[in-house]
Amino acid sequence: MARRRSSTRSNFGVMWLGLLSLVVVVWMGWRSGWWPVDVAPAETTTAVENSSLEQARRAATLENRVTLPEQFEPPIIAGQQLAPIVADSESSFPAASANDGWRPIGGSPVAAVPAGTNDPAGSPQIRPVAGQRPVSPGLKSLSEIDSLINGGDVVAAHKALSWIYFQQPGQRAQIASRIERTAAMVYFSPRPHVLPAHTIQPGDSLAEIAPRYKIGWQYLSQLNQVKPNRIRAGQALKVLRGPFRVVVDLSEFSLLVRTDTEYVCRFPIGIGRDHSTPIGRFRVLRKVPDPQYTAPDGRVIASATPENPLGRYWIDIGEGYGIHGTNQPDSIGRAESRGCMRMRAADIRQLFGMLVTGCEVVIHR
Repeated sequence: MARRRSSTRSNFGVMWLGLLSLVVVVWMGWRSGWWPVDVAPAETTTAVENSSLEQARRAATLENRVTLPEQFEPPIIAGQQLAPIVADSESSFPAASANDGWRPIGGSPVAAVPAGTNDPAGSPQIRPVAGQRPVSPGLKSLSEIDSLINGGDVVAAHKALSWIYFQQPGQRAQIASRIERTAAMVYFSPRPHVLPAHTIQPGDSLAEIAPRYKIGWQYLSQLNQVKPNRIRAGQALKVLRGPFRVVVDLSEFSLLVRTDTEYVCRFPIGIGRDHSTPIGRFRVLRKVPDPQYTAPDGRVIASATPENPLGRYWIDIGEGYGIHGTNQPDSIGRAESRGCMRMRAADIRQLFGMLVTGCEVVIHR
């Protein structure tokens, strides 16, 4: 009798050991991906949905869902072929046509608003910040402007300096250090705010927010010193109303970025030899990162290579002309191109991020 009980216990022990081994094998297989097991999530009750733990989980999910856009603004349609041509300029892109939405030179261009640049329903209403008053053009004493800067009213000081810059060109050298300082704070720093802050909503991305203000998402990222894939719902962003305008002075080898009334920044450029850079009023038709280049002899130079004379960024203004980087930085400040405007690598990257399609580009001597 004792032997029978001992045998039964032994059998039960072997059976339990086998079951336990099977469970371990299945669990390890599931964890390693060998055994695909779909487990339906438990239903979330109202109490759980409103809990701080669930709210934290949603915030983390939102942050993970906001990803860096794969394309620079404006998006380049997958499969779109940019047939390279040989132009008198350094462009390897076809001349812009009426189908591009803007006539590059002369008259008042008729805009076809690019997809994705409309202000969507519910766009924030831009209202003047309380306490900020417009600066009278009569306020042009440098001592008064210095008092504004020292008192923390950088926005008002920059308005006054911008008025001097555009209305009294003879004083530009005298105000150069001041206007660069105030422009850096107003247009390239998270503070001070010029407009009411934009509060990020669930599902937002910088690529969706920036077009509402007619600025590039790269510039919005730089302005707020925030990575595009690290924004979160409820976060406040500094915003500025675009679009920016570009004024190229061929006689000074300079490219100025401005708003309707204010100075933003200025870059040195290289221009076309033998007066080959066109003069007139243009529009930014498209922006292309890492452009391919086709040489006049038909040789194709791949994008993002040291041999590519267009650099990493191309801003198309039509008729085969554009603003781009260069692999010859010593040509900046000289007339050596075939008509396009060259910029240093860091400068063209900055400009590329600021402008959107439709921005005005004025070229003069």
